[in-house]
Amino acid sequence: MKRSAVILLMLGLGTLLLPAGIVAQTKSTQVTIGIGSEPLTLMGATIVDWTTNAQLENVYDLLFTRDPKDEKIVPWLATGYKVIDDKTWEVTLRRDVRFHDRERFDANSVKFTFDYLLDPKNKTHYLPRFKRVQSVEVVNDSTVRFRTSEPYPSLLNDISLPGPFMLAPVYVQKVGIEYASSHPIGTGPFKFKEWVRGERLVLTKNPDYWAGPVKIDTVVFRVIPEFSARLAALLSGEIDVMKDVPPQAVDTVNRSGRATVRSTVSSRINYLALETLHPGPMQNVKVRQAINYAVDVDELIKTVLAGQSTRICDYVSRFDPAYTPAVKCYGYNPDKAKQLLVEAGFDPSKLTLTLDTPTGRYPLDKEVSEAIAAQLGKIGLTVRVQVNEWRSHLDKVINRKVGDMFFLGWGPDLEPTATIAQLFVGSLTYSSFGDPKIEEMIHKAEQITNPQANAAAYQKIQEALQPMAPWVPLWQQHDLYGVANWIKWQPRPDEKVWMWEATAK
Repeated sequence: MKRSAVILLMLGLGTLLLPAGIVAQTKSTQVTIGIGSEPLTLMGATIVDWTTNAQLENVYDLLFTRDPKDEKIVPWLATGYKVIDDKTWEVTLRRDVRFHDRERFDANSVKFTFDYLLDPKNKTHYLPRFKRVQSVEVVNDSTVRFRTSEPYPSLLNDISLPGPFMLAPVYVQKVGIEYASSHPIGTGPFKFKEWVRGERLVLTKNPDYWAGPVKIDTVVFRVIPEFSARLAALLSGEIDVMKDVPPQAVDTVNRSGRATVRSTVSSRINYLALETLHPGPMQNVKVRQAINYAVDVDELIKTVLAGQSTRICDYVSRFDPAYTPAVKCYGYNPDKAKQLLVEAGFDPSKLTLTLDTPTGRYPLDKEVSEAIAAQLGKIGLTVRVQVNEWRSHLDKVINRKVGDMFFLGWGPDLEPTATIAQLFVGSLTYSSFGDPKIEEMIHKAEQITNPQANAAAYQKIQEALQPMAPWVPLWQQHDLYGVANWIKWQPRPDEKVWMWEATAK
């Protein structure tokens, strides 16, 4: 045997004898994340969708963000703020930040971002959320003022959640929105490298990141819609991170020697929306109440999710200051459900409903929806489960094309205005319910600046919603991430998959 061949053989054996973690660590610092869907755009400040923004927040930055330890709002591209009066906020900015193409981040970047976000022709999902922002004024290079049409106490919250990412004005104006939507430039820890539609998004580290060293060289978001396929890819080493490991597979992952399950209680809630915005049986409150009585949520948690979730009876997460135990669960009562349907004028055996569900987006979403359909079948209803790919599901919800019910999650839910005020005003993007009395209560609550009084107002709204039964509230997610053993990274309650926080062990 030639000497070179002997050396190669010895190197090969040596590699096999190294502990698995060392092998992976020395291989590369590329993290491949299995994700259920590709981003809907690469333009920041455009789409309300976790799948999109979980990828974009590695490219862009926010003015404020959340401390992962306690979820308190902390400055990020901003350095601070002060309230000038009820309708004016002044925000100061960092002076040492540049975009990936070396364009300087300054007050004009903030103004440009909000001018884009608030322009109706851009059709951003954030226009309704920030509708109270009348203008963003440049005071000087490092200071802006937000002027609002009415008191806007949740402004800081709204600009601290993933979505209103800062855009590079010179770049976007030069290349145009269409090109920038597929070739993003941000100030974030990773730079755009490649987007293969339907397959992967590839990012490389920004060596000049203003917030500190980036310790992962490459991040790849690989589209794998099905849970089972993502799990197989994790166990085979094709990917390094997956969200929503099926609870029944936790032991398998932990015994694999390749990855472990790292968990956190998410601030995201899951619910079954009862669509009232177009004619149909769900416009009858007794039908909606019947559905609430007929769905055994505790049984779903036990049998489908193996206990990996926290039941909710109201309409926010327990991290939300408006969470209230005063709103009680309907409780499982199939006889009461049948009675209500008859009172509503429906023969359960002749009523057929459609339930739209995504697959692979939320923990066991399709399986949960199928189990709900089976439970409703016990009171005589026929429920057709329409399984949608995530993008299609989102389009149907946004364009009011879902059936009588749809499964959805909402988060991060850390403040009631971003949840209740978005989901129970009939004209807003993701709402399935509208009621003049509720909308009036919401409008008043949105303007209450005292935090305690604000939370109390939203608690009253939830108490008013409960007998109207707009949803079947389900649970607060427990997020189970499968993570390769060579990666040092912990999941967060706000679901930020921010690889700036990751490193090799």
